[in-house]
Amino acid sequence: MNAVTRPSRVPRELARKLLETLGEVVGVKTVVLFTADGFEVASHSAEVGAPARIAAIGSSLSALGSAISAEAGLADFDCTTIQSVNGTIVITRVEGPHAMSLAVVADEAVTLGQLLWAVRRCCTALAKLMNE
Repeated sequence: MNAVTRPSRVPRELARKLLETLGEVVGVKTVVLFTADGFEVASHSAEVGAPARIAAIGSSLSALGSAISAEAGLADFDCTTIQSVNGTIVITRVEGPHAMSLAVVADEAVTLGQLLWAVRRCCTALAKLMNE
């Protein structure tokens, strides 16, 4: 299977349940698991339409993260954080047989350390799920 095609073996309902756990972090509004080519695999969001748009943009940001990491002579891209006055976005690569990433959008109520810890835990669980 090509790494950039939609992964048919990822149990989407189980992935969605894992994403819901991130929704319990104060300030988290939207969580999206997406493929390298920008397709939403699973999401947890109150905003209709937002996950698909975030997946498309997130795939571009993941690619840019990989490119700049390589250009700087660093190891593979792992995570990028975007902060604004109104909140934070974290985009993290998910280890596994498919090229996928996780995007988490949170408002200003989020504590960055708690968010990063929760995202790392979720990514570890998603990696296990994809390797089953």
